[in-house]
Amino acid sequence: MELNKVIARLNELYHQSKISPLSEVELEERDRLRRIYLDAIRGQVKAQLDRIKIVDPENADEHVHHEGCTCGCNDGHHH
Repeated sequence: MELNKVIARLNELYHQSKISPLSEVELEERDRLRRIYLDAIRGQVKAQLDRIKIVDPENADEHVHHEGCTCGCNDGHHH
């Protein structure tokens, strides 16, 4: 299920829960959608962390850019 649809349905269930208690089926759906949402966020964070490159400060003179870099650092940091 597309993440935007998951979020939209979670919001619907949230607003519905403010009006009346959710049924057992709705509670199970909410819990399932929460897991999908959290797994997606964890995946995004992990992907971002996997792209981080640790640079040894003792070798700071070795400025490296990847192809198409547009960071505008003017050789002020590493990638």
